[in-house]
Amino acid sequence: MKTLLVLFFAAPAWGQLQLYVVDSTSEHAAPSLYDFGSVYANQVSTTPFRLRNTSNSPAAVTTLTISGAGFSLSGTNLPVTLAPQAALDFTVSFRSPDTGTYSAALRSDGVSILLTATVLPSLTLSGTFDFGSVVRGTSVQQRFTLTNQTPQVLIVPAIAIKGTDFSFAGTLPSGQAYQPQQSGEFLVNYSPAASGPSQATLSVGGRTYTLTGLGIDPPLPKPFLTVDLKQVASAQQGLVIIRFDAPAKSSATGALNLDFRGPSDPTVVFASGQRIATYPVAPGDTQVSIPFQTGTTAGTIIFTTQLGSSSDQLSVAIPASPAGIATAQGTRSASSVDVAVSGFDNTRTLGALSFTFYDAAGNALAPGTIRADATAQFSTYFSTSQVGGGFLFHAVFPVTGDTARIAACDVTLSNSAGSSKAPRITF
Repeated sequence: MKTLLVLFFAAPAWGQLQLYVVDSTSEHAAPSLYDFGSVYANQVSTTPFRLRNTSNSPAAVTTLTISGAGFSLSGTNLPVTLAPQAALDFTVSFRSPDTGTYSAALRSDGVSILLTATVLPSLTLSGTFDFGSVVRGTSVQQRFTLTNQTPQVLIVPAIAIKGTDFSFAGTLPSGQAYQPQQSGEFLVNYSPAASGPSQATLSVGGRTYTLTGLGIDPPLPKPFLTVDLKQVASAQQGLVIIRFDAPAKSSATGALNLDFRGPSDPTVVFASGQRIATYPVAPGDTQVSIPFQTGTTAGTIIFTTQLGSSSDQLSVAIPASPAGIATAQGTRSASSVDVAVSGFDNTRTLGALSFTFYDAAGNALAPGTIRADATAQFSTYFSTSQVGGGFLFHAVFPVTGDTARIAACDVTLSNSAGSSKAPRITF
């Protein structure tokens, strides 16, 4: 037990400066003896003071000191001259690691008072007061230790928690008598029910401590991309499948982007017609599927997904192929026949065309196979096309004689990847 007592007799005031104690609403004339009250070891107690010039003339403040163990002052910048009724605010703080009774003299020009404070014996609490980030719905536990670092026997006071998400685990040592240097423990659980910061007050007797923690959402699963595509080729429809490494534990929204590396082709898109898609994730989900189409141009489709902080990427190479033929039709008039073929050329290099006409018996009609080089025409068309590799062409053949003899036609189209033959056209 440490006891310090300083007796001080106030000197006569000059009549110009008056010392006040300031509270939240007003100021009060400071008594000749001001008691800071009782605190625990290393606990800080502060009091705001005000030095006012109560005269009708300027007053110089040249001195503002405090003498006494544990006491300190702040907020002063001397010397200063106070106008009539002007004031100087400052703060006096008290803190001491040892129990006992303390006193100090607070002095200024013509003003002085006596300050006192008492440090009570108490147990020392140690532990981690910030529980950190914890996934909501789970819990983390911290251990707190009470130690009697005084030379006397101390009784463990009441221990309580005020606030949500924090609770005690096991029994509390309240009411036990601790000998000098004896220690005891208790446990506190933090179980955030929702995402966001949490705070509670832990009280040990007359002392309070702030407990903090942060509830966070469960981590999102990692996404992995696969593609369900019956044939890796143009003019196909498939599914991008986003699989998760574990069932989702919380709701979220993921993003899936499609990038096409190749000639411009607006038909390489998701079923929505866009190249950007979002997908909802609900608790328990293990995968999500998004339909897409491969378009009509050779190139590489790159899928990229982002879910939370995790991402994955998958490339699908669409190879060059002979022209795909969708429709082949023919019409005839009294003097000509018209052959119309639609489809796609994912190389955009169509050029050589061949046509063979047949009679009703299946015999080739003279002059036999008719060949044409339409490379220039197709090149011009594809250079401005807005439909990828899609095309539709008409070939008109003048006929000398009876067009009724023409019963069928075979059409073959060639590009840089090979040749393809249309289904036989009948007239």
